[in-house]
Amino acid sequence: MITDILIGILIFAKIFCLCSASFFIFRKQGNSFAESAAYAIITIFMLLSFIHQISFITGYSIISNGVEIFFLVGSIFLIFRHRTQIFNLVNTLKKFGTENPISFSFLGVSLVYMAIHGLLPVPKEFQNDLYTIALYEKGGFSSLAADANFPGFFPVNHLILFNTFLRSGSNAGAGIFCFLAYLSIGFSTYALARRYSWQTTSFTTAILVMSMPRLVVQAIYPNTQIISVAVTLFCILAVYRCVELPNLTDLILLILGLFFSISENISSMIFGPILLVLSWVILFRRHGTLTWKSILVKNPYALFAIVPAAIFSQSWLFLSNHFNKSDWPGIFSAISFNPDGIQGALANSIRYLFEGLNFAAPMELFFDKIFKWSMAENLQSLYDVSVIPFLGKSGAIQVFHLTWHPLGMFSFGPVGFFLVIPALVYAMAKGTRRLKSIAISFFVYFYLISLILAWAPGNEKFFEIFYVCSGFSIAFFFPPWRFTKTKQKIFQAAGCLLLFLTLLAAL
Repeated sequence: MITDILIGILIFAKIFCLCSASFFIFRKQGNSFAESAAYAIITIFMLLSFIHQISFITGYSIISNGVEIFFLVGSIFLIFRHRTQIFNLVNTLKKFGTENPISFSFLGVSLVYMAIHGLLPVPKEFQNDLYTIALYEKGGFSSLAADANFPGFFPVNHLILFNTFLRSGSNAGAGIFCFLAYLSIGFSTYALARRYSWQTTSFTTAILVMSMPRLVVQAIYPNTQIISVAVTLFCILAVYRCVELPNLTDLILLILGLFFSISENISSMIFGPILLVLSWVILFRRHGTLTWKSILVKNPYALFAIVPAAIFSQSWLFLSNHFNKSDWPGIFSAISFNPDGIQGALANSIRYLFEGLNFAAPMELFFDKIFKWSMAENLQSLYDVSVIPFLGKSGAIQVFHLTWHPLGMFSFGPVGFFLVIPALVYAMAKGTRRLKSIAISFFVYFYLISLILAWAPGNEKFFEIFYVCSGFSIAFFFPPWRFTKTKQKIFQAAGCLLLFLTLLAAL
């Protein structure tokens, strides 16, 4: 086990070097600290995924090994070249920490703990997913595509990242990808919040989003869901940067990000088209077609992005399933659909709101120990009295039962219900046209999930994109003239407390 952890640490060091070099590149281009960090993590995810997918398609693992070594050497060179900036970055963090000393220190300690946890061997719950990618790697694309007994491929954009650790013969450290995705979400939230508030308010917003119980658990237990969320938020950040200053880099990253968001998680397949339409509306309404056409014409080497875009689209996998697997049921085969139309959508919406109001395991344990009071039981009683007589089981495949379990941590806590939803409503009423469009897109996603999918236990996973990716709107919701330093500290303390309780309950 110690050997496996040491291997995991070495691989993490390699990924850290790649991300650091990417960070310096984006900083040199004028991106802010938070933007550079968020971009660096996701672009390295895309780079590693592209390399491994090319290796999987061709069947030559030496390709991924050789290319990774090439980029690692280049990263070390770049880090050495920009070594003088490291001290400036440390000073920036120190300056930021002095303005928020307690919450900044607490968040730092929590992140260190989560990073260490990410280096541990993968728990059994994720073994099946790792077995899938290990099977893909061992069997090879051509052989599996022609194998009549093989059921079919699922999107591998995010899952194949874990092959970075698996090919070393150990899965220890694979959780680092989830931890880095968690960091990317925090940086992206802060960067987007800065569009609508000052530094301290943006930092408060980032802490509140990062304290959502389900997100915290996703960050310390390996999965691909949090990676999908991080990529989606990356795309929203890229949209903002494209609108503010049209340029080729952000446009290419946005296009690649939209394709890279495709994964085995159904939520990304549903929100992806919404995000595509949203990007199109915002970019072309603000700058028109000629601006983007001019940028692409002046930079013909942008055509090289077609190759990774085609790989990330997963069209090669879907086409292989279509031509070689006549009975392939499709990616939605394991999903139960809502049989009751709009009435079922209304019932499902109410159920999801009740689940959103539930404070999840850490808060439930706290109230039960201190006050002998259960949020889940009281919400269940309210639902039984107010909803069942009118809507019954419409839209559900089984009886709705609101509960919690320490391993699931399914709720998004008080932040999701009491801050994110009101913030989106407020953005629709008072926000700029850009923010209104984004808020509308998230509510459209909420409605589509309620309309298309039948309610079932565990469906809360579809709402990570809704609650987390729209969390930056909280910064617009906090009124700057009434959100005093005292209130900021109170909200920061509340977020840190929820983060602590979640980590404690997840042990």
